[in-house]
Amino acid sequence: MSGVIDVVEVGECYVAKSANREWVEKSRHGAVITSLLRYALDSKTVDVALVVEAREGYRFDSVLSIVKESSEIEEPIGAFHCATPNIAKFIKNYLDGARDLKVAVVVKPCDARAIIELAKRNQINLENVLMIGVNCTGTFSPTAFEKILREEFGVDPSSVVYEDIEGDSLIIELENGEQRELNLRELEERGLGRRENCRRCDVKIPRMADLAVGKWGVENDKASLIEVCTSKGAKLLEEAVRANAIVIEKPSEEALRIRDGTVSYTHLRAHET
Repeated sequence: MSGVIDVVEVGECYVAKSANREWVEKSRHGAVITSLLRYALDSKTVDVALVVEAREGYRFDSVLSIVKESSEIEEPIGAFHCATPNIAKFIKNYLDGARDLKVAVVVKPCDARAIIELAKRNQINLENVLMIGVNCTGTFSPTAFEKILREEFGVDPSSVVYEDIEGDSLIIELENGEQRELNLRELEERGLGRRENCRRCDVKIPRMADLAVGKWGVENDKASLIEVCTSKGAKLLEEAVRANAIVIEKPSEEALRIRDGTVSYTHLRAHET
């Protein structure tokens, strides 16, 4: 990356990647969230981080883990399209609404909105919650996704190491590195695919979080594009850059155009289905 900067402003977008080259190589999109979570813990910005993990190594089931030490986050976590734990409820019920505990959490747009709604009802202390948002094109129920893998892709679900949505395509990658794809729109016309609520949702970028992180605009660069949404998010990112945990640069106009185009396309498709 060139033109590296270290002053972060609310409302701006940045192309970012971890300063840890090993993590960048292991990751698909720059290990940004892993590095931000670790920095937040190491710097005592937060007391704990909530991390979604595959249950017993099976990526189509998940659990929420409370992480107190950055060393517990050993490498890039990656995305789980079937993982939908109720994060807002967990914070409210098991972390006492973050009243006396500072919590970093990775959220989809719907998670962030649920946290904010509980905060309005004084059931979560939003000041103590640092939300790192991720762009979202929808999620699948584990049962429905396994059916797609077995009956449509013709693969054993345990052989799948990665899945993604690109426009109308549902893409999977197998253990041997092979990639396959199917037309997601056609699947959903036949009653398969994402959850109904996800198909209707028109919020793809979680601007209600402190930071909104996603691959759109920089898919081929082992990096992510971050939009800074609050002063809390700006402070975390700026301090992480100065501590050499994250490297950032300004995105090109083309990167922003691709990102905006992806959001518009996804929004259109959601309303067409």
